[in-house]
Amino acid sequence: MTVAEKTTPLWICPRCRRRFLTPNVWHACTERELDEHFTGKPAQIRALYEAWLAFVERNGGPITVVPQKTRISFQARSRFASAMVRRGWIDCSLWLKHAAKHPLFTPVKRETEREFVYTFRLTDKNQLDNELAALVKDAYRAGLEEK
Repeated sequence: MTVAEKTTPLWICPRCRRRFLTPNVWHACTERELDEHFTGKPAQIRALYEAWLAFVERNGGPITVVPQKTRISFQARSRFASAMVRRGWIDCSLWLKHAAKHPLFTPVKRETEREFVYTFRLTDKNQLDNELAALVKDAYRAGLEEK
């Protein structure tokens, strides 16, 4: 049995068509274009974002990219990673179901007893190492709602 067969269908907002785990969840029901995040930013920032996106897809799997007002979310069944485009870097986040350590991580934001949000500043694609790849895999599995 696949993960999709074990889980309930996602709720789709009738206005913005975004997918959510629970019906009628509050969200900013706005539609954004991905390119809006890169307006006025140097070309190397777009290239850095594309490197982060490719890294997440390579170490996770198929995702939906959801441009929002202040961030770009990466979603499997649920959101598990994101990018906030800045002028000279990308602020990245990973949602994990366990405590983790990585030299890039800033202090952790603990969502619940079993949910952690890790953030880090991506300034160079060479920061995307094997240790981070393993954590992206874990975050992706959490986004699929695997145990």
